[in-house]
Amino acid sequence: MTRKSEILAVHLASTTHDQLSAKDRPVQLPRRALLGGSLAAALIRPATAQPDASWPSRPVRVVVPWPAGGPTDTYGRAVARELAPLLGQPVVVDNRTGATGTVGVQHVARSAADGHTLLVANTTAFIGSVVALGEAVQFDPLQDFVPIGLFVESVSVLWAHPSFGIEDFGALLARAQDPRRPPLAFGTTGSGSVSEQAVEQLARHFRLELTKVPYRGTAPQLADLVAGHVQIGSADYATAGPHFREGRLRPLLVIGHGRMPELPEVPTTAELGLSEPDFTIWNGMLAPLATPTAIVERLRTVLAEAIKGDAFRAVANGNGNRAIFETGDTAVRRLARELAARRAFAREVGLSG
Repeated sequence: MTRKSEILAVHLASTTHDQLSAKDRPVQLPRRALLGGSLAAALIRPATAQPDASWPSRPVRVVVPWPAGGPTDTYGRAVARELAPLLGQPVVVDNRTGATGTVGVQHVARSAADGHTLLVANTTAFIGSVVALGEAVQFDPLQDFVPIGLFVESVSVLWAHPSFGIEDFGALLARAQDPRRPPLAFGTTGSGSVSEQAVEQLARHFRLELTKVPYRGTAPQLADLVAGHVQIGSADYATAGPHFREGRLRPLLVIGHGRMPELPEVPTTAELGLSEPDFTIWNGMLAPLATPTAIVERLRTVLAEAIKGDAFRAVANGNGNRAIFETGDTAVRRLARELAARRAFAREVGLSG
């Protein structure tokens, strides 16, 4: 085993077989995800790190790789507020943006693995960017991090600015398929983002003429969409809902499997026959791989307690979002599945880096 294999084996050992759901147990991780060792060996290998009574000895920094005001930033700040009293130290959010979230992710991958620098990321920064940017990304989601816990699932909605006369998805198709009209401009939150991949899938399936306009995150993309600088874009309902209720946005499509109670008349990508890959977005906390096992376990314990609180659930539940808690081997399996599925999709539509 390599050193990284040994470290991951210790972390996985802390998740017992009984804690895994039935649907998770049979799934086999890719060889790369196992980091050179078998899953069985990883699950039975005992944890050896001893608790560090001094941790945390100073404020804990949570790096969010997206601008302030976006959904991942909102969830990261909500978690930080709940964690601070549980850890007995301030928990400070540090927004490090750029390159579809990879600037912040790479910073944490290179940080000291002492439990004082953590990452709150989402599917795009952690999976989508790796797929889209390829060798330009200087981290491996399966070899450089250990999941503390995935804590929110959400879906995106495709929106249009009212000034362009696109009332619903049918109108979008008619407008984007008209060869006499210039291509519509759609905003994305970066290469490999759910918004980019989902709209590329729609464009390929329905032969739409669209022009991609990349942004550094949801917040700046949404600001330009509301201002009418781009014609369509995507954002979660929690972030974009206030603009919709005030008439500044029109919902066209839910990027997911089920209709949202808040938008009962808006169809989903699954209804259009576009169900793979799964574009559900997760947000979660991760630590550098070599973080001591005792610290990882304490973080998992306090994170589980933090997300049970009413304050966090008020942010995480509803508006197309759902509070979850996936950790240990279950989270590793999910990351491996999603990475494989996104890579296959990116190759199919030509989005690979």
